[in-house]
Amino acid sequence: MTSVRCITVTELSDWDCFNGRGTHPRIVPGIKILLDSDFNPLSTMNEFTIRPAHRKRRAGKTWKNTQNAYADDCYQYKTFLNALDLDEPDVVLDDIKEFGACFTEGISIKTRRKFQPATAYRRFGTALRYHRYRIFKGLPSSVSLPELISHGGFREGSLRADPNSPYNELPSDADAADKIHPFLDESWKAVLDWLGPEAGDISKCSRRDRLASETSLITGMRIDEICSLTEQQIRNLARHVEPARPSKLIPLWITKTKGLKPGYVFLPSFLVKQLLEYIDGERQAAIDRAYAVRVNFEPTPILFVNDVKSTYAAAGNPLSPDTLSRAFSDACLSIGFSHEIDCYVLDKLGAPLLSPSGKNIIEKRLVSDHTFHDLRHTFAMLTYIDSAASGGQEPWKLVSARLRHSSILTTLRSYLRWLDRAEQEISNALMKTYRMIDNIGHGE
Repeated sequence: MTSVRCITVTELSDWDCFNGRGTHPRIVPGIKILLDSDFNPLSTMNEFTIRPAHRKRRAGKTWKNTQNAYADDCYQYKTFLNALDLDEPDVVLDDIKEFGACFTEGISIKTRRKFQPATAYRRFGTALRYHRYRIFKGLPSSVSLPELISHGGFREGSLRADPNSPYNELPSDADAADKIHPFLDESWKAVLDWLGPEAGDISKCSRRDRLASETSLITGMRIDEICSLTEQQIRNLARHVEPARPSKLIPLWITKTKGLKPGYVFLPSFLVKQLLEYIDGERQAAIDRAYAVRVNFEPTPILFVNDVKSTYAAAGNPLSPDTLSRAFSDACLSIGFSHEIDCYVLDKLGAPLLSPSGKNIIEKRLVSDHTFHDLRHTFAMLTYIDSAASGGQEPWKLVSARLRHSSILTTLRSYLRWLDRAEQEISNALMKTYRMIDNIGHGE
């Protein structure tokens, strides 16, 4: 059986070493490449993942995560075909369905749990799209184009099912509303307090993680958007700060968003003031340390950076979404906002261990009740409740605009049913939270 390798190009010299190949304009650092056991590129699969990434990169759009995910999916799919000794031209639809079924009962080595339905959908969908790509290129195929296409989805404002969709045999994913876990009481404050001291605290503790979290809670920004903010963006808002009006909303135009759809977010005056204090204080101290411990250090324009306690190599670098996400989850775990889940015990090769009775061995693992993204969900609920309480005629339109959703249908699918189930609980608990955050009446 021929093995498959998936490597990440960290430098262009990585690519040059494979069988003497020269530099290709589409091969850039961060790209994932698929190779066979002799280190020959799997050309068709690589073209499938790299061509759209190249177009996005030239258009100034984000590309890396999508290309890497497609490459990982293709790696899994090619490994599956090799295990069955199947050549790509001989694949039929049932073979692709069998590949998708691997992820309905399979166990993830990373999480040690069964794969989420969304993982099965994505990897199955990648295999379908890959075979469509082969057909469009004129390559031989035993599966027809109509078999690879689903005609379901949202059309004319309603969800229509396709009875002949190849996705029909996959398990249903959880409803969007079931994935939302906003803070229903003042528990958000305990998390923020664990992440860092309040403004004005004279301690030397870092406020970075708390500030980043407060920014998401108050503006609804995603974690990637928070970590893409620049120092200059905040400095440009300094002239709009009014200490006498702490809740005055200051618009900020952001472009590094999901799908690179630009839009405005609104920061209250008191938050901008605190971010400016972070720039001149804690951030500057981190940059000074980086100059002291790193040779040829080049300062980043990014607002949030690694603090003074980071390693020499990471000093002064941009704060990564993964680091911020872990800090938030660790805070939730530390204060008891957690629950237990069952995880499979795996051997060194990733296979589940069995008990003498033949059953899978299970162990308990503690996980956080919330993720950083729940701050955005909380912001959405606060915005809706405030608009509705103020007599707004179409509060969902305001929520959709503030979240910068491409369609109000996205907002309704995510929040409407959940709000119907818990609106009274939200009204009582979150409105108190809103008043605490917004500082309405303080200094005005």
